[in-house]
Amino acid sequence: MAEIAKSPDEARARVIATQPTPQQQTTEDANFQSFATAISKIDANTRLKIAQQLKKAGLYRGKPTDKFNNSLYDALLAAEERRAKLATITEVPGRLEFIQGLAVEGATEGTGGPTKQITTRVSDDTTLRAMAIEVLKAKTGDEGTEAEINDLVKKAKRAQAKNPTVTTYTTSDGVTKTSTTGGIDAGQFMIDIVAKTDDARANKVLQAYNIALNTFGGLR
Repeated sequence: MAEIAKSPDEARARVIATQPTPQQQTTEDANFQSFATAISKIDANTRLKIAQQLKKAGLYRGKPTDKFNNSLYDALLAAEERRAKLATITEVPGRLEFIQGLAVEGATEGTGGPTKQITTRVSDDTTLRAMAIEVLKAKTGDEGTEAEINDLVKKAKRAQAKNPTVTTYTTSDGVTKTSTTGGIDAGQFMIDIVAKTDDARANKVLQAYNIALNTFGGLR
C-alpha cells in the first residue's frame, strides 16, 4: 500500500516528482514531431492504414484518407497524449504499436474478451551500434574494436527477435486494461554481456551507460 502524504505540500511534491523534467519533455516533443514528419512522408497505403487504426480508436475525425491532413495530425497528437499519460505509470510500446493497441481497444470495447497483440521490435543498426559503443566505453574507457561492436549488435538483434512484446487488452464494463510483457532492453542486454556475472562491474557499467544516455538525450 502506498504511503499516505502527511500534508498537502508533501502530496504536491510527490506529484511534481513524477512529472517529466523540462529536458525530458523537450526530447519527447522532438521525438513526436519527428514521428509525425515520418508519417507525412511514408507511402499513402501505410498512412491510410494508420488513419483507419486511429479511426477505430475513436481519435480520427471524419472518413480516413491517405492524406496527411489536420484530422490525421490531431489524431496522432491525441494518441501521443494518451501514450504519455500511460508512460507515467508503466512501460509503453513504440508509437505505431501503441496506435495499433488503441485500435484494438476501440474495436473490442464492450466485448470483455482479452485480446493479445504480439510485436517483435528490432532496433536499427545505427541505434544498436551507438548503444554498443557507449557500453564498451563504460566498461573499458574506449569504444572497443569493430569486432566487439558488431558482435554486440548482432547478439542484441537476435535477442530482440526472440523476445517479442506481448500486449494484452481486456475490456470490462467499458473499461479497458492494458498489460505488457516480454520484450528486451537492448542496452541492458549488452551490459549483461560485457559485465558477465560480476555484479559490481555490471553496476559500474550501468551507471556509466545511464550517464551517457542522459547526456545524449537517450538512445532508443
